[in-house]
Amino acid sequence: KATLEKRILSSNEWGLIALLNEGLIERFREAAEAIDREDYEEVSKITNTCRDILTELLITFREKDDLSTNLRSLYLFTNKLITEGEIKKDGSSYIKAIDVISPIYNGFKNLEMKEKPNVVSGLVYGKDDIEEYKESNKTFEG
Repeated sequence: KATLEKRILSSNEWGLIALLNEGLIERFREAAEAIDREDYEEVSKITNTCRDILTELLITFREKDDLSTNLRSLYLFTNKLITEGEIKKDGSSYIKAIDVISPIYNGFKNLEMKEKPNVVSGLVYGKDDIEEYKESNKTFEG
């Protein structure tokens, strides 16, 4: 949790979107594993969490530009996949959802690395966090 908080606080806008997509990928894996264990109550909880994340992403990309329109289509398609997976108790639907979201995640992760991190959020760090920050491939350049 503390590491996630640090990642959020030191991230730029692209990085925050990448984190949401990364969260989706992790939840999709968890849902597929829960289906394998036949823990359908857990699948339902995870799928609802995924829908919350997808809703946040849909709101983030509510504009009429091409990028937003295309991402909304992919996020809606992903919601359809996980809904089918939940209803049919089919883990492969969640794996297909990972295949849809992974390139989006990678794209936003690359954009995050090309932009400077939030300067203000970096002020919350102490001396012990500098090494972790350096290892993240971000720079201190102004």
